[in-house]
Formats: sequence, structure tokens, C-alpha cells
Amino acid sequence: MDQRKYPRIRIRNMSIDVSDGMGCCSAAVSDISRGGLCLADMGKRFGKKTDKFTVVATSGEKHFKFQVKPRWIRLGQWNKRIGVEIDAPPAQWTAYIISLEHQRQL
Repeated sequence: MDQRKYPRIRIRNMSIDVSDGMGCCSAAVSDISRGGLCLADMGKRFGKKTDKFTVVATSGEKHFKFQVKPRWIRLGQWNKRIGVEIDAPPAQWTAYIISLEHQRQL
């Protein structure tokens, strides 16, 4: 049973840069919500020694920066997928997600 507070929205046009405080990497984004993201194609070893990341998300002309905490990790053979929760979603992020939710309903 899905216990998410907000529905996930599949997205294709967003890029993500992630820092663990020691290094950084780029990741693919498979879906987003008001309170979280699913980061895909991350290096398997990236972020092993931290429980918080700084994320910069870019979608077209929009840029968002926030802190996230991993909620789950799925390891693949060479990479991993991480579901993260946004610590304190900025108002601009929430407005962006709400606009996407409205577009889905049309």
C-alpha cells in the first residue's frame, strides 16, 4: 500500500546535481513530489558516509536548491536509485509541483 502524503509525478526534463559534502555527482530524476524525489543512475559508492545531501534541481529556466535525506536505496549492479525526502521544501518548489499537479488534472 502506498503511504505517500503527496502523489509522485513522472518527469523527464529535470537535471539534478547532488553533493554529499565531500564530492558531487549528477543524477537522473524519475519522479518528484512536493516532499521528495527519486534520484536514479547515481554512482554506487556516492554518499555512503552521509545521511544528508544538498541538491540543485534544474528544469528549464527554474533552479531549486535544498537539503534532502535518503528514505530508501535500491542498489543495482553499477549504480543505485535513492528515494529522498526534502527537509524544508522551498516555496518556489511547492508552487512548481502544484502547477505540475494542475497540468496533470487537465
